[in-house]
Amino acid sequence: MLILNSINCPPCGFSNIVKNGHTHSGKQNFKFIDGHRQFVQNPRYQTISEETTELIDRLLLEKIS
Repeated sequence: MLILNSINCPPCGFSNIVKNGHTHSGKQNFKFIDGHRQFVQNPRYQTISEETTELIDRLLLEKIS
């Protein structure tokens, strides 16, 4: 297992990561050594914020009611 210390996780800065294949779009996928999380170094799309997720959930509940 080759540990990549030159690459850090964008959200937390943790550096003990290994390569973990590629995404469907061809970007290199990385994972933490403990295997509980994976990420792409320069993601094309950003994750949805917690506030936006809550708004979507609220709007869906109002539509159902």
